[in-house]
Amino acid sequence: MGRVCKRRLFGITLVMVFVFMVISPALAMEPPDIQNDLNVGPYVDRVRYKINEDYNARILNLLVGETEILSSYIRPDDLPLFEADADISLSNTVRNGYGHITINCNKYPFNISAFRRAFAYAFDKTRVTSELLPFEILSQEHDSVVPYSNSWCIEDDLPYHYYTAQVATGAAILDAAGFTIDPHSGYRLAPDGSPFDVIIQLSNITSIATVVGISVSLAAVDALTALDIDASFQVVGMRFDNFMKSIDNNEDFDMAFYAYNFPDNDVDWLGYHFWGELADIPFENPCNFRNATYDSWRNQLLHSTEYEEVYEAAAAMQMILHENVPLVVVYENISTQAFRNDMFTGHIVDPLLGIGSPWTLRKVQRADGSSGGTVQITISGSPNTFNIYLAANDIASRIMAELWPSLYQKGPDLSPIPYLAKDMKIETHTDNSSVQRDHTRFTIDIVQNAIWTDGTPLTAEDVVYSLKYAFESGVYGNPAGESLTKLVTAYAPTTYRAVIEFESESYWHFSNFAYDYIIPKHIYKNIGYRGWNSWDPVFWNTSVPYVTAGPFKLIEYVADEFVELSANPDFWYYPEERVTALSHLLFSNPVIQFSEVGVITVFIVGGTVLNRSKSS
Repeated sequence: MGRVCKRRLFGITLVMVFVFMVISPALAMEPPDIQNDLNVGPYVDRVRYKINEDYNARILNLLVGETEILSSYIRPDDLPLFEADADISLSNTVRNGYGHITINCNKYPFNISAFRRAFAYAFDKTRVTSELLPFEILSQEHDSVVPYSNSWCIEDDLPYHYYTAQVATGAAILDAAGFTIDPHSGYRLAPDGSPFDVIIQLSNITSIATVVGISVSLAAVDALTALDIDASFQVVGMRFDNFMKSIDNNEDFDMAFYAYNFPDNDVDWLGYHFWGELADIPFENPCNFRNATYDSWRNQLLHSTEYEEVYEAAAAMQMILHENVPLVVVYENISTQAFRNDMFTGHIVDPLLGIGSPWTLRKVQRADGSSGGTVQITISGSPNTFNIYLAANDIASRIMAELWPSLYQKGPDLSPIPYLAKDMKIETHTDNSSVQRDHTRFTIDIVQNAIWTDGTPLTAEDVVYSLKYAFESGVYGNPAGESLTKLVTAYAPTTYRAVIEFESESYWHFSNFAYDYIIPKHIYKNIGYRGWNSWDPVFWNTSVPYVTAGPFKLIEYVADEFVELSANPDFWYYPEERVTALSHLLFSNPVIQFSEVGVITVFIVGGTVLNRSKSS
């Protein structure tokens, strides 16, 4: 599938229309009202994740109305089933990653940028996306090393593209660079007159991945052949991890096809992945790319604290890579999800989690505009844990996002949205002489109405303790501590203010803590740092309550069947009209009773048990 639209058609699809202001943390002192409006919710009573490993059964469940949202992606050949149903809508998102060809810039003549640029011009990405990739793969062309859905991407601002085969342009570049054609072999010679050939390597992973790799490699061979370069491809008979080790260890290769996936919106990796000083260093700069102009932007990218300065550097570095082509980004996958539109409206697509995102569950309402109801989401498997530090699959991660708080959340365009945070100030020594030189200080005021599900107020002490816990438990293997190695202090001068300081100046320190989950100090202080991976009241420690704080609460989990959440009326952005309605119901209807028996909460109305669920 070729690129038929400009930025955000696939990358960020808003089924519910909002106007978003893209802000930087450094400028987010007073969040605009629209962000508060985005936070307000939920408007539904419950969310039930129905577990079904059978793909066809999940499809049928949606078609017959037994579920509202499919969290898994739809195979392209099944799309006609949904396109014919007016009560079902489709949503497309672009993968936060891409398939690409890495070029070994250490080897002659691949170290000549003219060679790499000529190859990029001759490569036909449109042919790959529209003809060569298997029918199971929907995709679009892409050039920038930063994915299209990333807010730092300059794809639409690039002055030229490598989407279609422009062989004449590529040949002219080679001619000008001294790549002459040997009259005997018919192939080009390097500028020093030596013959050379190109081998594109790919790993034999899964059948579909290998087919994709062969398709891309064939296109690469065709492009090089059109430039009169001797080229072939080779399927390497080794496990993918061993194949990647050979690339990462700078072993001898010409070009290699594989794919990248990015976990978030940050682009600080631009300061490492192509940095010249890391060429030849295993696992750091697999292209072995060196460019002094590129390296000159690195300090501004990594150590500026202002968004505008960081963006300027990120854009310049993308442009340099576009011109010098240490790798050829070929395609980005387009994934399709389906959801019913006859029960609820207001769905919002997240570029990382798709249609069943936290924003959808925060904003959806019944189709008639009223609140209440249960959203049914079909998922392909069970969560592996309810411990935030051990969540190892997408299913666990998306459920955690409904239960646990953080200072900020990634918005539908991946920009930071204040969550627990109300105001934030970023300072360096230049701004405030009390800040040590080369340090970055974040002063954050949080909301004052957040409550843990056991009734304990959520304060800045919880924020500070969360950072301390992740940092200290990192010694015992907690991965949450990996991003906090430069943390030097965190303290709460007042009940609802936290001060966090890092030992270097960098915009990117914000992401080191802003999206991390906040944990209840009064619970975790009894667990200890060594016990970071042992606390899970759902799977293991079932005699203790599962204390969380978010828009929803966990009320029941049945392995291999379902996970059920209920709206949390103590959520600090819970709609005021729903609070008013609930208060009126409670105080005007004396037949409503709440009683607790152990960890089982029984809701009784007029003497009838409506539901039994685990209390939190």
